[in-house]
Amino acid sequence: MTSLLQRACAVLTPARPALIAAGALLCAALTACGGGGGGDSSATTTTPTPTTTTTTPTVTAAAPVVSISATPTATTVGQVVTLTWSVSNATAANCTASDAWSGTVATSGSQTVTAGAAGTARYALTCSGVTNSTSVTISSPPPAPTVSLTLAPAAITTAQTSVLSWSSANASSCTATGAWIGNRATSGSVTVSSATAGNITYSLTCTGSGGEASASAQLGVTAVLSNSVPITVDNGPAGASGVINVPYVNVTICRPGTTTCQTIDHVLLDTGSYGLRVLASALDSSLALPSVQTASGADAGECGKFISGYTWGSVRQADVKMADETAAGISVQVIGDTNANFAATPSSCSSAGNNLGSMSAIGAKGILGVGLFKHDCGNACAQSAISGVYYACTAGTCTSSAMPLASQITNPVSSFAVNNNGVLVSLPAVGPNGLTSVSGTLVFGVNTQSNNTIASETIYKANSSGNFSTTYNGKTYNASFIDSGSNGYFFTDPDIRTCSGGDFFCPAATLALSATNTASDGSATGVVNFNIVNLVQLSSSVRAAQVGGTLSSSASSSTYFDWGLPFFYGRRVFVVIEGASVGGRAGPLWAY
Repeated sequence: MTSLLQRACAVLTPARPALIAAGALLCAALTACGGGGGGDSSATTTTPTPTTTTTTPTVTAAAPVVSISATPTATTVGQVVTLTWSVSNATAANCTASDAWSGTVATSGSQTVTAGAAGTARYALTCSGVTNSTSVTISSPPPAPTVSLTLAPAAITTAQTSVLSWSSANASSCTATGAWIGNRATSGSVTVSSATAGNITYSLTCTGSGGEASASAQLGVTAVLSNSVPITVDNGPAGASGVINVPYVNVTICRPGTTTCQTIDHVLLDTGSYGLRVLASALDSSLALPSVQTASGADAGECGKFISGYTWGSVRQADVKMADETAAGISVQVIGDTNANFAATPSSCSSAGNNLGSMSAIGAKGILGVGLFKHDCGNACAQSAISGVYYACTAGTCTSSAMPLASQITNPVSSFAVNNNGVLVSLPAVGPNGLTSVSGTLVFGVNTQSNNTIASETIYKANSSGNFSTTYNGKTYNASFIDSGSNGYFFTDPDIRTCSGGDFFCPAATLALSATNTASDGSATGVVNFNIVNLVQLSSSVRAAQVGGTLSSSASSSTYFDWGLPFFYGRRVFVVIEGASVGGRAGPLWAY
């Protein structure tokens, strides 16, 4: 049996060389002490045989170390974050991502992730049972800017302007490009124009902390149209010479959609009627204007009624052109149409007074009505047959008929593509002695171009009949109007001497008179000073003069004051058609 000492020496011997000597010493010491059992000093001393025991040391594996980082550590929602990680002492081939990212990843690498909702995003990585993480602070992004750009109007001519307006939100600066260049405020407006025709693009980019936004607007520019024609007050056409105060214009009439056209001179310009009427005798038969039918399919006839009489004839279709303006396919009246259907004038028409169906009667080859309304009758005639206006004519017999608006005699101006809201009539002043001729201008459109803009003129609202009121000599006339087709001032004043055999005034000397006009809605009022000269004392060559006349037998009961052509001399007179809007006021309007 191995003694305890022996076992102690055996244990110490192989593993700790430094202790070997000590062990040996200890064993030697113990031996010298006679250690060992027996107590029998006589016993044979036996040197113990050393026993060698091999023990495998325990080796502990190093723990895994997980490293992970994020770049940047602070960002905004939706931005990219780069995660980088590595693992030392890994015992597994892969690691597991968790929290704000997920999946299995290698033990080292990098990966981009998108920052999610605002707050703190934790990106954890677990490798071989060890977890580490990194965090990123995520903020909400600033709002994205917006920008808008508008043009009013979006289409102009080279003679017009437009207003370019813009606004933005969440922007701190804006830059213009395209047809305008440079830094701009974040909102504003500018007036723009172009001397050349074409499509012009305006662009604007606005920038803020949330990014940038852009917008564009396109302005259509067309070459300016000629929108005016001359007015002449002269001796008139052959066969009607010698009339006074008749303003003439030229009108071109074409077979619809063709170039078969005829320009007719000496057509009376009339602000007191609506639509074009031409004497059949003045029309070239080659035009062959097509007939307009009533709803029943019969040829349409029409009776045009004026203060001085009536015009009777057919309704035909034509393209009407003046300057660069065209009224395509509108209804016109052919006065004295020789077609058999119109041979007999209905009594409901002829009862209206004098027959104006000749050049000598009207002093012109036709009448161009450019007054306040689009049609010569309107809804009343569209809804039912009104005696004395439109007729259905078949086999020489005509009966009253309703007439759709689209087929009624139409004010050409209202059918123009542009400059269609009215006209401006401009004529020079005429003194007491009169003039042998006068030249003026008829301009189409009101406030649509630089040559037809209302300036210092006063706007007078007209009622649904086109009238305002005039107060003269203490009496108010509620059906007053401005009529270039009347060749004088016509009003009631029994104290003014009339010419022998006529209705014109023949005062002994020039009369300086005045009256006050008031808009139908009372929105404007103003005094008009005017003169009346003795007609018969004028030179026989005078064709423009300040003349006037009485309303004859109906004078005492008259409700109107007719401001005829002399009113236009020395003035700019605007006519704004019903439904059009000028200066924030809706037509019908007068302005002078």
